[in-house]
Amino acid sequence: MSRLIILARHGSVRQVNIQGAITMIGRDLECDVQIDSLGVSRRHATIHWTGDRFVLTDLESFNGTFVNSERIWEHPLKNGDAIAMGECQLRFLYSSKALPSEDALRLVTRVDDLHDLHAGRERSDWAAFFRRSRTTSSRDGAVARYR
Repeated sequence: MSRLIILARHGSVRQVNIQGAITMIGRDLECDVQIDSLGVSRRHATIHWTGDRFVLTDLESFNGTFVNSERIWEHPLKNGDAIAMGECQLRFLYSSKALPSEDALRLVTRVDDLHDLHAGRERSDWAAFFRRSRTTSSRDGAVARYR
């Protein structure tokens, strides 16, 4: 089972299960994963299954797509990868087995190291977890700063 945990800038958290061979991400109403956030293009990126892994592909978005603080154009996803699009943070989770419903909003901070967000954390801490200020270098050497 694969899924995205999505944290919008205003602090809302939601989970989207990835189904089908191709999952379109963007602001457009026809996208499989709709993100109404500043800096997210109408059709921003796709996640597609290649038969042995999931691959995230940027669709020439204006503000770019970042995985683990690095700008990408195409990137094979691993369990726990942090994805940034505009002002929105996503976490890619992949497990070969179905998880119980009580684990629905658990986040992976390191591969195979789960931390329960409900245990001892306030909602504002969720946002802090994702919004750490990051600096990345783009392909041409320019430095981009995002939250």
